[in-house]
Amino acid sequence: MRVGNNPEKEKGTTNTLWKHRVVVVFYIPDSDEEYFRELPDVLDKCLSSLVQTVNPQTTCITLIDNGSGLRGKAVAQKYRHAIDKYVEHLENKGKVYAVLSEVRGVYEEFVTISDADILFYDGWEQAVFDVFSDHPKAGVVSPHPCPFTTFYFNKSVFGMNSLYGNVSYGKHVSDDAIDLYLKGTNLPKLIERKGADFDWRQKQFILRMPQPAVIGAYHVVATYRTGQFRNVYTFPEVKFKNSYEENFIDRLADDAGLHRLSTVENYIYHMGNTLDDVVSGHRNEGADLLDTEIFHRIRPTVIEAKPIRFCKWLLGKIFIKFKWNR
Repeated sequence: MRVGNNPEKEKGTTNTLWKHRVVVVFYIPDSDEEYFRELPDVLDKCLSSLVQTVNPQTTCITLIDNGSGLRGKAVAQKYRHAIDKYVEHLENKGKVYAVLSEVRGVYEEFVTISDADILFYDGWEQAVFDVFSDHPKAGVVSPHPCPFTTFYFNKSVFGMNSLYGNVSYGKHVSDDAIDLYLKGTNLPKLIERKGADFDWRQKQFILRMPQPAVIGAYHVVATYRTGQFRNVYTFPEVKFKNSYEENFIDRLADDAGLHRLSTVENYIYHMGNTLDDVVSGHRNEGADLLDTEIFHRIRPTVIEAKPIRFCKWLLGKIFIKFKWNR
């Protein structure tokens, strides 16, 4: 039987509500296969750069161990002091399952979902929230230019913005920024545009007003308004499936009439599964931390009525097909 009262109830302590939560999912098995060999070092670089570049006054970190072996757990243990929440699955549930089980319950207004092979640069957090501040309809923002995803679940952005002249088509992203991302992914065909006059290196679509942002965002690393995940209960039955993020994560912003955007400059490096010269030569200085006042300047997004969202989506689809897809 119970004797006495729980003394914890008398302390009156409160929980902390941050403005931004970063969720990182990793899977590192104890395997000698070449693909997994350097992943512990990659995770180490990822977490080290993340801890040094976020503002602890506004931002907390959730680390999800998706069924890793001892090598991965040893790396995670190094950063437990800087992790607000550590989740451990006994088996690999797949990225989508692991992510959704966390982000659907996030209290913070914004959540960044990141793969565990991202090297974060100083100032990435500030750059992302500058875009949210400048573009009230932004629902997703990536900290690196993603012109190759301009038309990917992003028809809503083109509707009225195209009519009002807020969309610019030209050379806005530097070759260096594009080359850096292509080097990490080792996917040179990302910049190709079949049937178009220009590829993504030559021209990109930019949303003006007041500061430019690249139209397009990618789920490798991106920051979301968490409202998109509210009251969504679809279940990822399959653990591993190519492009599985599409139906569970990527489409949510466009369905809500929000925009998928990215920064014009590059603030991350996609390391992949090996450490190269870019990673070895990188050093974080802990500079350009997020300004805590910026959240006072970010306006909450009002979800428009479904008929209005549909009309903008349809108008955007028409513009993409007949005017902008060149």
